[in-house]
Amino acid sequence: MAKKRLTFDVEENLHSSLKKEAAERKLSMGAFCSSLMESGLLKQEATMEGLDPSQYSSYPLDKLRAESLRLGENKPEDWETLVRRLNLEIVKRYRTE
Repeated sequence: MAKKRLTFDVEENLHSSLKKEAAERKLSMGAFCSSLMESGLLKQEATMEGLDPSQYSSYPLDKLRAESLRLGENKPEDWETLVRRLNLEIVKRYRTE
C-alpha cells in the first residue's frame, strides 16, 4: 500500500509528550503517531459497530456472548482479535465466580 504524508499542527506540550513516548519505544515520530491513529480508528470502528472493547469488563455476560456472535457473523476488520478479547473476559468471569 502506498504511503501518504500528513502535516498538521499540535500544541508544543503534546508534541513533547509524543516525542518522549516515541523515543522510549525506540520508534520514529512518524511510526509512533501512525500506530496511534491506526489503533484509534480500529477502536472507533469497533465501538461504532458494537461494544467498546475497553469496557468489556463492565458488560454482563449475556451482552459479551451476543457481541461475540455478532462479530462472528459480520466479521468486521480485526474481528478475530475482538472475539479473543471477549472470550478472555468470559473465561476470566468463570474463573472468579
